[in-house]
Amino acid sequence: MRHSITTLASTLLIFVILSISSVDAKLARRCMIRPSGAPAVLPAANQVSTSSKAYATKTKSSTTTTSTTSTRRTVTTTVDVTTTTPKSKPTTTTSDAPEPSSDDQQPKGGNNNSHNNNDDNNDNGNDSNVRTYRVQDRFEGDSFFDGFGFDSFPDPTHGNVNYLKSSDAFKRGLAYVDGDGLAVMKVDNTNTIASGGNRDSVRISSKNSYSSGLIVLDVDTMPFGCGVWPAFWTVGDSWPNGGEIDILEGVGNSVHAQYTLHTAPGCQLDTSFTKASTRKHRRRSLVHSMIGNDREARHAARDNANGFSGMAFTGTVLTSNCDATINSNTGCGIRDPNPNSYGSALNENGGGVYATLLDENGVAVWFFPRDSIPDDLSSQSPQPETWGSPKAFWASSQCPTKSFFGPQRIVINTTLCGDWAGSAYSSDPSCPGTCAERVADPKNFDTAQWKIRSVTVYK
Repeated sequence: MRHSITTLASTLLIFVILSISSVDAKLARRCMIRPSGAPAVLPAANQVSTSSKAYATKTKSSTTTTSTTSTRRTVTTTVDVTTTTPKSKPTTTTSDAPEPSSDDQQPKGGNNNSHNNNDDNNDNGNDSNVRTYRVQDRFEGDSFFDGFGFDSFPDPTHGNVNYLKSSDAFKRGLAYVDGDGLAVMKVDNTNTIASGGNRDSVRISSKNSYSSGLIVLDVDTMPFGCGVWPAFWTVGDSWPNGGEIDILEGVGNSVHAQYTLHTAPGCQLDTSFTKASTRKHRRRSLVHSMIGNDREARHAARDNANGFSGMAFTGTVLTSNCDATINSNTGCGIRDPNPNSYGSALNENGGGVYATLLDENGVAVWFFPRDSIPDDLSSQSPQPETWGSPKAFWASSQCPTKSFFGPQRIVINTTLCGDWAGSAYSSDPSCPGTCAERVADPKNFDTAQWKIRSVTVYK
């Protein structure tokens, strides 16, 4: 009798394992569950196309709609109220930075199979795949501004600012390197202007562009305050075909940074890489290992070694369609859960480091508060595979980087009011009057300044 019960229990266990494997395979074929090592495929029905470059501008209450053109960016308000106000297309004229040659353009295409091929070609049992990064460009201290051009065109996000040429910015004290070796970029805080007028500010773009690699911002202080909209970001040519990565951005008095992609049609945020979804992925990998699926087990081990184990990002998904030509150019945004990742809270904590990795696997962003910066970053020998979960990750499984991102220029700017900060202004009870009125008084912008220790690009 005891022998029969043991035999029955063993039979049931084998049946359960085989059933799990069968269900996993069926779901994988339907692109609903992605087994370890296999990229997810976006169903054709979810692909979106557009034939117009006129996009709708929606206020945060979504009660009115007006027409605008060449929109660029849309994100969320500073008081945890999501808005869909658009940002305008980046302008690349009248900049001190040189124009890239047409040879630098990467074609926008359909599906990219490099991720698939990488999995198959590396299916050789070799799990040692730790990358080595070396410094390509480093901007710091007295030579910080040598690597950047000053953009002096009208603000494409319709903000109340005048972006100054380099000579004017240096002469008026809005761009300089201070006694501590920090690169300072400020909004004018000395001159009174008319309500609704434009206040002097600074926007710079890197002279070099980068197709892939690790971009690291070490910031001591960043702008914040009612009506203030700072951003550290990258952008490719022929927007949106060249892509845009918003690395550190927000408005007003927010304490949470937001990370967002804006691309041509076809790029999606693969939400299977959220923390909860990745736990399921790992459980499925364990089942593969139990039933002797050696190839899947090797992929899981290799992914874990690379730090791309499903890249379980910890941020909160705001939107998942990265297409800049729809949804008022909302893009696909992720909010940092850390309450000192932006604004005054970041500054009071001594700043921090934002590291962005762009490669064939996707786009990943990490944030490290000042007291938690990895030693390998401090020693300029970064090892992202040791950093744990990023705050944000857009996998190439549904947004192939080689198809949607051309060479990227680094941009740092501060605007006032405009498409996002202007519409979000009334949602913040700590901000009096209107954004247009706020711009008039220079004292309101004493905290609207960047103090940057360094920007480093690794490849």
